[in-house]
Amino acid sequence: MVHIKVRLAESPEDREKIYQLRYDIYVQEMNRKQSFADHSKLQIEEPYDATGHLFLAETDEGEVIGTVRINFRKDGPLECEELYDMEEFRPYYPNQVSMSTKLMVKKEYRSSAAASMLCMKIYEHARENGIVADFIDTNPHLVRLYNQVGYRLYKKNIDHPDYGNVIPMVFLLDDNVYLKQIHSPFLRLAKRYPASTGLAELFQVKFPGYKDIRPLFAMGGDEVWSSIAHDMFLPPDQVLSFLRGFTPEESKKLLSMLDLIDYEPGAIVFKQNQESQGLFCVLEGSVEVVVNGEEGKKSTISILNQGEIFGELGFVAKTSRNADVIVRDRAKLLVLTPNEFQKLELQSPSLAIKLLTNLFVILAQRFNEMSRRMLTFRTLYETSGEGVNLGNF
Repeated sequence: MVHIKVRLAESPEDREKIYQLRYDIYVQEMNRKQSFADHSKLQIEEPYDATGHLFLAETDEGEVIGTVRINFRKDGPLECEELYDMEEFRPYYPNQVSMSTKLMVKKEYRSSAAASMLCMKIYEHARENGIVADFIDTNPHLVRLYNQVGYRLYKKNIDHPDYGNVIPMVFLLDDNVYLKQIHSPFLRLAKRYPASTGLAELFQVKFPGYKDIRPLFAMGGDEVWSSIAHDMFLPPDQVLSFLRGFTPEESKKLLSMLDLIDYEPGAIVFKQNQESQGLFCVLEGSVEVVVNGEEGKKSTISILNQGEIFGELGFVAKTSRNADVIVRDRAKLLVLTPNEFQKLELQSPSLAIKLLTNLFVILAQRFNEMSRRMLTFRTLYETSGEGVNLGNF
């Protein structure tokens, strides 16, 4: 068993290792655009590192396998802070707020405790420095992880210059009542520090649309079922295509493993060629599936409405996304992450197989529909003698 320790970067050499790890993960593994990537040195060092507190996770052999950065607003401006509505948190802003970024772990250690250890270390560091609110942004497949720690949604999604459409979240570090409500693993750690209700009360006043939102994992199966049925005006298994053939008990078990995320019109759920990180289902609203062609030409290939799923091909085959998915009108999307599906496979293999079977049926239906449309337009092309652009379908 590999022993992992987490500590504050104490030397220029420590920081160099962190910058190289960032490059390895963001550029070489994930192929992400990074404004400050140095391709000659194979590292990513950012201006916010100068005022940041950088932590690293390493093995006994000294291999750096993970890192995270936390910046305190009292030390200077935070990264793109204007996107996060931080001034709404006055009087705690600016001197008692922070932003945590660049949390990452090497691929082969992502099932280890490294990420949790890094999060716990920055929680301790923040509290010891008088911080009571910490901000992050994340992608849909990680919302559940951060929810379980104590971060919560508080505003609509933002367009980050490097990461595109991301979900902002805030952790009220001294709100022990909420941490207890969601059974946060950080509650025991939080009890070492003073608790308060002031920031929690401010949150309820400033963000009334989010104050009563409870993540699905914090509900029982019956409560999740009732909540979704209330939103859909029908029992979930009558509308959600991936629940076909499930018993009510099986449906409740699977639904409790999902996340529920709101999206504003025009938000990009994911982009073509992006790494697949989840299966999505439309609970409310609709989304548009768009393929990017040559010379920047975009073609809409389908509109998906309530109950329909998307991202199933990448989820099943673990391939990159083959289209952009854009929200047409305000939408609520259910998300099943790869991590939760792995838990389902371990806890209930028969249920996991049942879900995969439904996904394969949906995939087959979609391929059959695409073939039918192609044949229809090929016939039109051959009989009319007029050019039909088959590339749009």
